[in-house]
Parts: sequence; structure tokens; C-alpha cells
Amino acid sequence: MGTNRWFVDSETGELADVLLCPPDHYAWIPSNDIAIQSMAAGATIDRTALYAQFDGLVATLHEAGVSCHFLTPHEGMPYEVYTRDSSQTTPFGTVVTRLSRPERQAETGPVHDFYGSEEIWKTCTKGHIEGGDIHIIRPGLLAVGVSGGRTDVAGAAEFISWFEDAGWTCRMIHFPEHFLHLDVIFTMVAENLAIAAVDVLSDADLDWFRAQGIRLLPVSYREAMRDMGCNVLALGRGRVISPRHCTRINQMLRAEGLCVLDPELDQFSQGGGSIHCMTMPLRR
Repeated sequence: MGTNRWFVDSETGELADVLLCPPDHYAWIPSNDIAIQSMAAGATIDRTALYAQFDGLVATLHEAGVSCHFLTPHEGMPYEVYTRDSSQTTPFGTVVTRLSRPERQAETGPVHDFYGSEEIWKTCTKGHIEGGDIHIIRPGLLAVGVSGGRTDVAGAAEFISWFEDAGWTCRMIHFPEHFLHLDVIFTMVAENLAIAAVDVLSDADLDWFRAQGIRLLPVSYREAMRDMGCNVLALGRGRVISPRHCTRINQMLRAEGLCVLDPELDQFSQGGGSIHCMTMPLRR
């Protein structure tokens, strides 16, 4: 077991430290449906806006009292900015995941450099699993998304086994591959409260979430895929970071009494990732 410098046992505890990566080599590539649609529509990255939006996210996190840590960006790693996927902080130590896409597999190198061998608890070796599919909902409760694409059954089963050994309740959430990751269609926003594309999740999974005492606020397919509307970051203490362009969702969250911090992030969402993808919580 690692030294446990970093510790996360929920999606909604007060966020103290987070891992990001500057977008120096960020690019949209046609490896997911969202980026494909953006590129087909003739959209292109405005790099001035891209850097401004990343700096705005960092400023928002700092203003919320979160310490930001950074991977070194590397040429040839266009999606290294999405730090959620390449590692996972757990209550037991850091897990290095097993990325599916060939253009992303080298991202585990910088992850090893950042954490060091003492901090890494486990390295995934079976199938594929990415952090955007891993939801440590609260102490004792884990959900892992399985699309067969970014995360498959073998990868999810290996990760889940480590938590089941510790007595946790775990569930695989199955959904179509074009949604990429679970955090495109489901994300916790506060204790026992989530936003979700309820028309996408199966009735059995919806029933399971509700049986765990989790209330689901509905997000449409269009909001989830066009706006990355479910891809938000809970900061704890009733605060959430959500993109400014997700106006209806932000109104819905504020109606629940949450404080919504809303930086601009459309340069990233058009490439198939947003705030949740860009942040790996290191300590809550």
C-alpha cells in the first residue's frame, strides 16, 4: 500500500487538492462522437480562448480554496489534459488505470512521474479501465461504468474486486459506447444528489441508485452530449463547478440550494471532455 499522501473516499467531500494538466498540446481528434460532431460542423479550437478557459478553471479552483497540482504536458498526448482518466485516487492509495485508446496509453508515464512509486497502490493490468468511468460515490459505495470501449468488463471487474475485498458495495453501470464514460451521463453533485441522463441509464441502474438513497436530477441527451452537461465537479460544502454554457442545468442546481461556479469551458467540451474529465481529485 502507498503512503496515502492522497485520499479520496467520495465524489462529494470537500476538495482540497486536485490534479490538472495544461493544454499545451491539446487537440480535438476524431476518437469520440462529440469531437467528431464538432469537427464535422466546422468548429476549430481557438487557442487563445483555450488557454484563457484553462486559466479560468484554475482560478476558480484557487478561489474555492483548492490546491492545484499539474502534470507536465507532453507533445503527442493531445488528451493528457483530461487527467481524470489516467489515474484514480482511492481510500487505499493511487491506482494507475489502463487506457484504451492508443493515442492515450503513453499518459501513464507522466502519471508515474507525478506520483512516484511510493504513492501508487495498484496498477490495472486487465482489460481497460479509465477514471471517467470510476465513481467513488461515498465511503463503501462504488459505481464503475462499462461501455465496452473505454472501460470493459475485465478492467472494471479487476478494479471492483479491490473494493469488494474491503467490504464495499459495487456495481457495473452498462451503457452504449458512444457516451465515452460514465461521467458523460452521471455525476454526483452533492451528498446523495446526482445529475444524470436518466433516459440513457437502464431502469435497473436507476433503481439501484435510488435504492442507495441517491436522488437523480434529469439531464437530457442533448445536454449530455452537446454540452457535456453532466460533466461537473463537486467541491463539497454545497459547491459545484459547472460550465457557463449549461444554463438550464446550472439553474436546476441553484434551485437545489447549491452554489454553482461557472467558468467558460466550451473549447474543451467540444472535444469530448469538460470539468470532471479535466480534474482528478487528489484529496477530499
